[in-house]
Amino acid sequence: AYGLIPEEDRNRFHYTVGMLLFNTIDGKNIDSIIFLMVDQINHGTTYLSSDQRITVAELNYGAASKAVENSNFAAAFFYSNAAMKLLPENHWESHYDLSRKIFLVLGNAARSYGRIAEATSALDEILKHGKLLKDKLDAYYLKIALLHTHQELKKSFDTCVEVLIQLGETIPATVDREVFVKRAENVLAKLNVMTENDMKTMKSPFHMSLLQFYNRGCFTSYFVQLPMMKWFACRMVEISLEHGFSKYSALGLMWFTMILAGDLIYDVHAGYRVGKIALKLLKRFDANDLLPNAYLIYYSYPAVHIEPIQSCAAMLKRGFEIALSTGDIQTALVNGVQYIQKSFLSGANLSVLKKECDYQMRLVETHFQSMAKMYVLAFQETISMLITREVLSNSTLLDQSKELEFSQAIIFHNVIQNFWLGRWERCLYYAKRSSAPSDIGQLKSIMIIFYGGLSCFQISRKGASKKSKLPKQAIALMKEKGEQSSWNYQSKIYLLEAEILSSLLENDRAKFFYNSAISAARSSKFIHEEGLACEFSALHCLKFGDKKEACILLGQARECYMTWGSQVKVDSVSRLLEKCSG
Repeated sequence: AYGLIPEEDRNRFHYTVGMLLFNTIDGKNIDSIIFLMVDQINHGTTYLSSDQRITVAELNYGAASKAVENSNFAAAFFYSNAAMKLLPENHWESHYDLSRKIFLVLGNAARSYGRIAEATSALDEILKHGKLLKDKLDAYYLKIALLHTHQELKKSFDTCVEVLIQLGETIPATVDREVFVKRAENVLAKLNVMTENDMKTMKSPFHMSLLQFYNRGCFTSYFVQLPMMKWFACRMVEISLEHGFSKYSALGLMWFTMILAGDLIYDVHAGYRVGKIALKLLKRFDANDLLPNAYLIYYSYPAVHIEPIQSCAAMLKRGFEIALSTGDIQTALVNGVQYIQKSFLSGANLSVLKKECDYQMRLVETHFQSMAKMYVLAFQETISMLITREVLSNSTLLDQSKELEFSQAIIFHNVIQNFWLGRWERCLYYAKRSSAPSDIGQLKSIMIIFYGGLSCFQISRKGASKKSKLPKQAIALMKEKGEQSSWNYQSKIYLLEAEILSSLLENDRAKFFYNSAISAARSSKFIHEEGLACEFSALHCLKFGDKKEACILLGQARECYMTWGSQVKVDSVSRLLEKCSG
């Protein structure tokens, strides 16, 4: 029957069907057919009167809002764009509230859909025509996030500070370390005596807005002005202590855990405890939308020093999935990178991780996330090199190392690559250029010291003399971390102890610690470290002429590396096993 309708009359037919639905549907039930109805009406917008155009603009706005709720940002962009086009020329004067709502949902949908120019234009319209600061706050928030997403970090930070000042806050130009430590300790003391029942619910929308912008400021300042991130985090908790707690207070507590896990106070257990309180607050406020941000901070910093690293990786992956489903691409990808890092360090299968990197690379390229792309690309390269020694043709890691000379991320990957490829001198070269102890709370810094320390022993085993403080620093650090998490660090402690004893030619004691390292790594499911302990134990046995035991251990190492998925290590150990058996 539809085919019998002349083509030039079909738009009017769709429009008529849509208007019949609109005129007959009960307003309370409109959500159930809003997409069908609006799709039909939009075929005939040329038939609308001036008053009808506003009505249909409102319907398109409703459809766009519903699409955002369903995380269908492509549809939300389509409907909000249609709503905008239906507004009259003087809409900011004649229909101010509707205009603000339409442009806001358009800006949000376009940002999540990857239409950056349209998102920027829509948000700038609100900032230009908004009458009051409170009318512009949501647009400011999205604009700050948009700037961050596309690496305009300084501009994002400055805009955030500008809004906070407009809201009446006093933001310092610099942070005095001693003054700030006392301030943070005072905040921690207040938290230590509080119970969950003492955390009254925040009632003030104004202070909730403050917390939102401080949270955004924490995220941006982490990359451009780290001391300000700590100041912002502390201020978030202070506001909550004074005016009550909201879901954004939970994020303030999460950011505060980074202060506790860092060099200023360095109380990982306090940070872990405060993080647990924050997670309970998010549950209390049913704030599932903020879980990706909370998981990112908590499982990347305090929790990873206490809980099994595999558990932290699983929660970061969950944060990645939740953020992706809500269109928060930026938070999704940062969770994703942290998930890959933790999974890699826990010995997850390299082929599986490579597929995860490939998937995330498609996301960063689709959404033009240049900073996330650098981190994903670095893991792609490292994992590919450990599987087959392949160097990616599109890799820019080495070029970036010239631009970002010895930044911690570049150092981390150079240390990892060179260690597992047996380039001990190069591994030590980069490890020595790791950041100062102030960065010691970060997992990658800890692992740089661990692998650097092991490299020193391999250099000595070859007969070269390389004096370094790294072995002593590594064993001291692993023992310190082992007190917080034996699961994550005990096998590392045993392996370093074994290497020390082997270098001192204490055969029996060294064997005991090598066996302990193998057992501890197996117990913690660190298949790569189990293989490493077997391999190094075999080298120790060869040094003492025990070829039979060495062959057994090399066979075990090969099995571990096969499970890990590193053909490079399988081939390396196989060559050594062949030489040993011959």
